[in-house]
Amino acid sequence: MDAIIDKEILTKKSEDKTVRPLEKQGRIALFVYCNSYKGNRQLSHYGDLGYTSRKAHYSLLYVNEEDVSETIKKLKALKFVKRVRPSHLKDLNQNFSEAFAETNEAIKGQLEAALGKL
Repeated sequence: MDAIIDKEILTKKSEDKTVRPLEKQGRIALFVYCNSYKGNRQLSHYGDLGYTSRKAHYSLLYVNEEDVSETIKKLKALKFVKRVRPSHLKDLNQNFSEAFAETNEAIKGQLEAALGKL
């Protein structure tokens, strides 16, 4: 009898579950320049700490796109932070196939011009 009850419970649980689509969350990298390395541990409270450089005194912090302006204001208010710069990677054109095609055409034109002079 216990097996019958368990099967009923399992079927009810599986019917209740709905699969949500996976949404890619937009992230932006912030370069945080600090006076010393000591304060870098506190930066993990503001986002995901990707990289820290002891020698150059900077850290790479990943933050949600919606929270960028608020996080920059909060980081600039910290005593050990010199400056905060957002990454401009999303602004750049990352379609390299067009750039390679343009470069190849330019080189072909230069080679044809050089061979035409001979």
